Amino acid sequence: MCNKNGNLVVYKKSMNMKKIKLLSTLLFFGITASAQLFETSFDPIFRNISGTVYDLALAGGLNQPQFSNIDLNKDGKLDLFVFDRTGNKVLTFIAEGVSGSVTYRYDPSYEDFFPKAVEFMLMADYDDDGDADLWLYDGDSVVIHQNNTVTVPQFDSVKSLRALDNVSPVPFNPYKKLSQVNGCLPGIVDIDNDEDFDFITVLNSIGSDMILNRSTSTERGVPLSDIGFEIVDKCFGGISEYAGEITINSPCLFPLVYKKKHSSTKTVLFFDADADGDKDLFYGSSEKTSNPIYYMRNGKADLGYYRDTFISIDTAYFSQTIESQIPIAPGMFYVDIDLDGVKDLILSTNEHVKSAYPIREANNVLLFNNNDANDEPDFVFSKNDFLVGDMIDFGGHTAPTFGDLDGDGDMDLIIATSGDHFVTGDTSDYLVFFENIGSATNPDFQLKDDNFLNIGSQKYQSVVPALADLDGDNDLDLYLGKGDGTISFYLNSGDSTTAVFGLTTEEFGNISVSSHAAPAFYDLNKDGKLDLLLGNYDGTIQYYENVGTSTSSSYSLVDDTLGGIQINELIPQSILGPDGFYDTMVYQYYGYSAPQVATWPNGAVCLAIGGDEGVIRIFDVNTDLTADFEEATDYMLKDYVQTAYTKDWGVRVYPGVADLNGDNISDILIGNHRGGLHYLQGKDNKLGTGGTFQVLQKFFMAPNPANNSINIFANSTKRLYYAITDLSGKLLTEGHTFTGQGISLGNHLSNGVYFVSLQDDNQRFAPQKLVISK
Repeated sequence: MCNKNGNLVVYKKSMNMKKIKLLSTLLFFGITASAQLFETSFDPIFRNISGTVYDLALAGGLNQPQFSNIDLNKDGKLDLFVFDRTGNKVLTFIAEGVSGSVTYRYDPSYEDFFPKAVEFMLMADYDDDGDADLWLYDGDSVVIHQNNTVTVPQFDSVKSLRALDNVSPVPFNPYKKLSQVNGCLPGIVDIDNDEDFDFITVLNSIGSDMILNRSTSTERGVPLSDIGFEIVDKCFGGISEYAGEITINSPCLFPLVYKKKHSSTKTVLFFDADADGDKDLFYGSSEKTSNPIYYMRNGKADLGYYRDTFISIDTAYFSQTIESQIPIAPGMFYVDIDLDGVKDLILSTNEHVKSAYPIREANNVLLFNNNDANDEPDFVFSKNDFLVGDMIDFGGHTAPTFGDLDGDGDMDLIIATSGDHFVTGDTSDYLVFFENIGSATNPDFQLKDDNFLNIGSQKYQSVVPALADLDGDNDLDLYLGKGDGTISFYLNSGDSTTAVFGLTTEEFGNISVSSHAAPAFYDLNKDGKLDLLLGNYDGTIQYYENVGTSTSSSYSLVDDTLGGIQINELIPQSILGPDGFYDTMVYQYYGYSAPQVATWPNGAVCLAIGGDEGVIRIFDVNTDLTADFEEATDYMLKDYVQTAYTKDWGVRVYPGVADLNGDNISDILIGNHRGGLHYLQGKDNKLGTGGTFQVLQKFFMAPNPANNSINIFANSTKRLYYAITDLSGKLLTEGHTFTGQGISLGNHLSNGVYFVSLQDDNQRFAPQKLVISK
């Protein structure tokens, strides 16, 4: 058929754009869009093969992280803000302890206060008010978001940044957007020591010339918050390039002649290495695969020159041992890690074009402690796995599945992963096995085999595992969805207590999809046999009915778009019609759907579906399997502000579903494309009359740990009654407040752990733990 613009539009079920209904009540055997169905949790324990606990197990991994300091919880300590280019994911880490004994705790509750960005998001206090502001690229422009935090982070967009081009002015277009070249990281630094931040980046993607966008706030005599720029140098520092090698003190031929150069990624870090008042430079390049950092000494102070000019190059600043661990064109960040007031150095992976370079996705965050001063640093190598060494982080693609493989009544864990691209090239996925050494109510997963079944030798790619007993012998067999669209079947010839898997076929049931098969087994039609739900590259869910028996399965395709589900991300696009171009939203042509089944005690059954867009989408399974399934949108609550939303986990996420704490509610372990895991715990909702969920909402306190006061944040406009008790339940103090207002703790509480209860006239909130540290 044709739409009103005269364009041919073909509608088919696999592209069904159904209306999403927001249910105000929860019908029996159904789920509701308004209920909080899941919340972020860190309850499961994870251990390495020697039994040591991963302190940051469920932080999700890091691939191309960028680091900045910010005091997130207003406790006077600089925390860590991390932006990862894989999925453009923000991660926030809270500093705990004191200088010399600092650890970091992953706290995702702050992540949702930050705006969206691509390429880079870094922090620098442009208005000199003591709070770090956000500098980011939004896909079109470099933008500043001013930090206006009072109690919880608040960032307000100021403006897109432009600079007056004084080097090659164009009368009708004198101002240019601040340049951002794909893959390259800028320098945000006060290069001329006039107390405002300048912006330095590479001029274009085919060379090594740098452009200086000099801030004009000081020169104009205006407040630093009135930020403006002018382009004063397009050959900053006299850096040039010939045959892939960097040279200095080169003549500037701009704008008359451009030399033919190589396309590559460039990164920069400016710092005063010799305390002479000018900024020296670490310059990263993807064209230098061995020791990919040049150290360049600035001769401006030595020569008494009016402009920054680099007069020497050291291509072996780091030792050969360290050099071999440095990623290509690394991200380079000058941040205070150990809270001693002196900035340390982090080198991390920045490049992500896997077709061009081997990319380090594990052991890819090098920390150098600075044992001297900011303006004359002494960098001492500490480790190559800062933060990531405490996480579950295998490198790239990660997909989990659960099953009791040893017959002890609790869920064990198998994870498929592409591993570190630097090692595997994403050509030989492998399996990792974690045994649950805890219980069915308190999971404790210990790594037992990081090359389970040696499937890497099969050269499978994009593996998604599933466990199911299709032959009725009371043990679980293994099924591996693969990037080529087929499923490999590994028969368990052991028993329910000792699994022995062997490859039976690489084309299970002669079933295949376009590519990226993601299998899940569940008795969808309630006939006592396990059916097959199959995700795929196209973003739909294929439903195969088991037309065999409970001991001899046979599958028949019933629906290529179960429930009318299409999880492909909607993106803006301009389309040419008879009256010119018009803007609309279209589905991305890929989705990478990955289904799992989640259940609740009231009999509700839903599909939890991961995909490329980076969220887990929840659909209520209709009793009529030919009908469209309703989507439960906004099924989580944001911390502090208590508004409903669906969390973005990055990109390409894969859910593994099981009841891990024995409450008969499904929990979700989320694998992602950063090589790590996140965890959602199913809400312990109570069933009321009519089968509805009675949700006991959380409230939040900041700071926590606290000293002399806290602010309470609850989803209520009414006056709130609070009570603080010790661990035995003894009442210590009580009173009234409103959401967002402070409570003085005075001398009532000494250092320790307490519980805070909260209620208003209409509802009671879930008690929360308060830590006092004075």
